[in-house]
Amino acid sequence: MFKKKLDNKGQGSAELILITGGLIVIILLVASYMSNITGKIQTNMDNLLKKERDFLINKI
Repeated sequence: MFKKKLDNKGQGSAELILITGGLIVIILLVASYMSNITGKIQTNMDNLLKKERDFLINKI
């Protein structure tokens, strides 16, 4: 008998939550990628310093 109004306010907040969740996932993926690159660079620098140290010790 009575017509009920549809509430569209919930849809806006749901979309906002979905967008925020997507941004958090993207940020976590980028952070993981950057962390992997940083770890590889650190390992390469450690190996380089060890080789140079050994070279200088052997030269002396």
